[in-house]
Order: sequence, then structure tokens, then C-alpha cells
Amino acid sequence: MQNWLSILQEFPVPEPAVTVSGGDVPTLEPLPRVILFDVYGTLVCPHLGDLDDQAQLASSEDSFVATAARFGFAKDVGIDWHRWFFKAIASEHKELKEQGISPAEVQVDQIWADMIGRVGGNSTGNQPRMFAAYREMLANPVRAFSGAVEALRKLKEGGVGLGIVSNSQFYTMPILERTLGINPDELFDPKLTFLSFRLGFSKPSPYFFRLVRTTVLHLGLRPEEVLVVGNDRENDVLAAEAHGLQAVLFHGNDQSVRLGKGGLAGTVIANYQTLLTACGL
Repeated sequence: MQNWLSILQEFPVPEPAVTVSGGDVPTLEPLPRVILFDVYGTLVCPHLGDLDDQAQLASSEDSFVATAARFGFAKDVGIDWHRWFFKAIASEHKELKEQGISPAEVQVDQIWADMIGRVGGNSTGNQPRMFAAYREMLANPVRAFSGAVEALRKLKEGGVGLGIVSNSQFYTMPILERTLGINPDELFDPKLTFLSFRLGFSKPSPYFFRLVRTTVLHLGLRPEEVLVVGNDRENDVLAAEAHGLQAVLFHGNDQSVRLGKGGLAGTVIANYQTLLTACGL
């Protein structure tokens, strides 16, 4: 049976995204002992964003039609999948919000298994993940932000612990690995890797960063020694600060940054050299 990861090989790795030039930033106090990175919009520049962004943007049905064609289904099936996909996400979010879980995270491969089964396809084994990964690569190609890999390695060499805080799916870390050309297991501590699809809820749920805070406390760290770097002011910066963590807004370019209602505020990091400077490196 074909491994779903082989789907990623069908797509080229794009050139890095250029970040904006940044001004002077103060040295962070205290200097972070751990840095937790968001993925979409922070380590990589996405075409659309996570699934919630795609739903809000009413993502085109083209990627679903192309996925249907890639796996031998008619165009009408792809059109149906487009409608069913975002309807399933909205339905699950509504149901779980009524249970007190908001925002909830879906399991995208399970949605695909249901959609494939509804049209008489094989929904077992790796098939749902293959379909999901192919559609994601079509609809939401990502590019590494310039300087990200070099900064990660310099931070690691400098004794800073690295982790991930991401609204994500099963394909997020493999796509990150391929796009950045890194082995995530060598850079990111699994104890400090928080992926929403594993948790069942996503940022800015208060449970997300409550879990982060509790984890770092059990690891012998003070929350203020942990820095969150994210491109979304509300989901990343304010949500992290509410639990006593340090946070900075990553404004790599105007396409990726999410300012929300408050606009720019606090420490803004425009590129990875600026981040290193703020961390005293």
C-alpha cells in the first residue's frame, strides 16, 4: 500500500519567502530558555492558512475537483467534496462548542474517509490521508521564511529549547520537514510540541496555552522564560500572554500577519535575524 507521504513528493519545494526589513527591537527580558513557534505564517508562509482560514475564505472548489481527478473520480464528486468538507468542519465546530470546546479541532483524515466512502471509494488504510495531503498541497502551498532554518539551528546551538504551538493537522510536520529541509525531531523537543489535531482543540482556546503553561511548569521552567513566536496577534500573542508566557508578533510579510482588531502592539519581529537579536544572539 502506498505511503501517504509519497504524495508530498509530487510537489516541488518552492523558494523561500522574503521577509520584511526590521528595525531595532529590545532584548527580551528575561531571555527565553525555550521558544515555541507557530507554523503557518511564522515558520512558513502559507498561500491561505490553516483550515479555519480556508473555511472563512470560502476556499475554491478547484482543489477538490483536482483531487478527485488525481484519484480517478469525476468532477461532480470533487464539487460535492468541496461542499461536504467545509460543512463537516462547521458542523463539528458547532456541536463541540455546545459541549464547551471552542474552538475545536477536526481530524481532517476522518472527514476525508467519510467523503470517500460516500462516493463508493476505498476509505481504508492510507487513502484518506493521501487525498487530504494532496488537496492541502494544491490549495495551500507553503514557503519557508528566509532565515528560519539558520535561526532555528543557531538557537539550538545556543542552548535554547525549541518547540511548536500550531493549529495543525497530521500533514503539518511532514510538510514543515520537506519545506524547511530539516529533521523536526532533531530541532524540536517532542515534550514542547503542541499540535491541535492531537489535542482536539485549537488556539486561541484557553485550554491550549493552559496546557503549555502546565507542561513548562512540570519541566521546571517559569512561564516567563518561555517565548511564543506567532503571526496572529489574538491566537498567538494575546492568548499566550494571558497565561504568563512571553510572546512576540512575527510580521514576516503583510500576507501572513494577522493583526486582528488591535493592530501592531508589543514587540514585533520582522525577520529571523531580528529574533536572534532580541534573544541576545
